Amino acid sequence: MLKWANQGTVTNQNYNSEMPFRYVDGYIFVDIVQKDKTYNFLFDTGAEATLIDKAIINEFGFKPHATSTVSGPVVKTGDVNTIVVPSITISDVEFINIGAVTIDFEFAKTKFCEKVDGIIGSNLMKKAKWQIDYDKKVIRLSDDISNLLSQQPDYTLNTNLPSRGWGTETIELNIDGYVSQFDFDTGNGRDKIVLSPNKLKEFTAIDKASILEYGIKKSTADYKFIAQSVIIGDIKLANQSISLEKEAGNHQLLGNRFFENFIVTIDWEKHQVYLEPIEEIMSDQLNGFELVFKPNFESNKIEIATGLKTYTKENKIEEGAILLKVNETDVSNFSHQEFCDFWIMEWPKITDAEKLNIVISHKRKSKVLVINKKELL
Repeated sequence: MLKWANQGTVTNQNYNSEMPFRYVDGYIFVDIVQKDKTYNFLFDTGAEATLIDKAIINEFGFKPHATSTVSGPVVKTGDVNTIVVPSITISDVEFINIGAVTIDFEFAKTKFCEKVDGIIGSNLMKKAKWQIDYDKKVIRLSDDISNLLSQQPDYTLNTNLPSRGWGTETIELNIDGYVSQFDFDTGNGRDKIVLSPNKLKEFTAIDKASILEYGIKKSTADYKFIAQSVIIGDIKLANQSISLEKEAGNHQLLGNRFFENFIVTIDWEKHQVYLEPIEEIMSDQLNGFELVFKPNFESNKIEIATGLKTYTKENKIEEGAILLKVNETDVSNFSHQEFCDFWIMEWPKITDAEKLNIVISHKRKSKVLVINKKELL
């Protein structure tokens, strides 16, 4: 696997390229053009390998390699086919003989509005130097780090390569004394810092009254709390929200909600990430509604993702409940494009209110509720 993962190179010499990206709900998407067709790829440093949907793999003229197992917080664990892609062009830079994985991208249909055709993973990225400019929404890549850094950046973070010699690199965090490695993960659009719920026991000094418990009947609980201190290299932050989510599996993630505050430059060869601040990271407050909603872009429905455990228990909210109506807006009968537009354009405005009158449904039984935005702790 080591040889397969690390193979490949760039054909360009002395290159310095730039391409736009779309930043949607905390995820980075870029266009890949192959045989005059444009495909939508997620840009994901947390993906160990580059992934390509089985439905389009023939466009890449691949060479079969083997069968293996892949897992992660986005991709479900399962057997997949490892391949070698002879050529893939990103911006105007050609990568050749890249190890990749072909899988069924059905898992992405519920999560993302636009069809996702693939994921640019860390094994490809390590053939070049990269810069993510969240402010200008562009990604730059070059063979020379000096093309990306005009001056010494404010912060330098060291990344750690797994002992097997390839895969997702990690960054050390110190959260209220809990010191551990977190995946450097631009495929994480959830919260800034995400852990597994089973890590809650590591934070023994936290008062139980300072921990928010989320969950729906018969589901595993998620948690949130405010860490008094988070140290990442020379970056020292106070009062930061920490999320413990079952969807993270056994992963610990440092994602886009943190990195979006910086211009991020990556030197994989030196195992370093350089950060130039765009804006100050402020203290977090746990404010919100009693319920948490998420879009399902396959059914075009808004689902009750979770909620404060006390609230969901008191109101007998069960897994599978959907939102029918919010205030005077019927949200139950959108076409796919209408639903995408509504979620991106209208939903943030609606949820900016202090109170929502909602109608939810489960197993054809509807319920009228009023939820209020408030300080949850």
